[in-house]
Amino acid sequence: MPHASDTPPSGAMRALGRGRPHRAGDLLPRFSRWHAARANRWEWLHLQRGELVLQWLGEAGSLARSLGAGQSLWLAPGHRWRIARLSEDAEFSLQVFADDSVIADAPQPERARLLEAAPRLEAADAAALAQALADLAPGERRLLRTPFDPAPCVREALADSGGTLTWHPLGADAGTHAALLVRCAEPVDLLDYLGRDHALIEAALVGALGGDAGRERWLRSLLARHLRIEEQDIFPAFLAAGGDPATVRALQREHELLRGHLDNIADPASHRGLLLVLEAHDDKEEQLVYPDFLARIGSRAAALTAAIIARGSG
Repeated sequence: MPHASDTPPSGAMRALGRGRPHRAGDLLPRFSRWHAARANRWEWLHLQRGELVLQWLGEAGSLARSLGAGQSLWLAPGHRWRIARLSEDAEFSLQVFADDSVIADAPQPERARLLEAAPRLEAADAAALAQALADLAPGERRLLRTPFDPAPCVREALADSGGTLTWHPLGADAGTHAALLVRCAEPVDLLDYLGRDHALIEAALVGALGGDAGRERWLRSLLARHLRIEEQDIFPAFLAAGGDPATVRALQREHELLRGHLDNIADPASHRGLLLVLEAHDDKEEQLVYPDFLARIGSRAAALTAAIIARGSG
């Protein structure tokens, strides 16, 4: 599935309500933040006047596309996008469509691309891994496998990368460690990193719900690490900066729901629960919680982002 399409993605598109006009002068804050259409929903953006630049949180950094007056795009479900720039006279409409050829509360196979399409990298020792990390060019990603814990070597490379290198540990099984490595053209901020972490959890979930034991292990590792990041790093800093305790309590309740559904992943009812709770939870965090958190902590965000990215899977 592409991040966007110039033509309708299928012949089974059904409009959900009417498109709403938006203008540069009164643009809703959510359009400048990473967000994604969920389930089987596509968003159709049509630019009536002016110019507009869209960004996607791609598989290895941000991608951008400019639109001129009269142009349109279909924006794919599960792919995080935002408006990077609008001309002062810009006016566009956004309409949501359901793709009835896809079951809304079933795993969306195309979301697995973030993991499935990543080029593989095998490193036999720390020296080979250090060289591979040095050779990783901006815009590239690798699905790493090593017979040793790569965390010390990766952390050294992270410290020397100027914020352009990130990793997402996938855990270890039978002595083999796995992780996704991403080299971006620009330093990665916390919204970018946690948004991609959400997308990776969703990608692993597709395989796990399809019965892939390896993807289920990755899902458990990714989700456990992500929840620890929030509970041990983000929530305490959010509260210390004056964040709403009720917001944190609600998110922690959702964390327990996710853990409960994952513990019962063999139960079909938990399949649906995982899909629905995870999508709503991710959207709430990306739209409301993370932006509020970053606004509160200000200049401390860079150091916290570096510490979070450097976390291992344990």
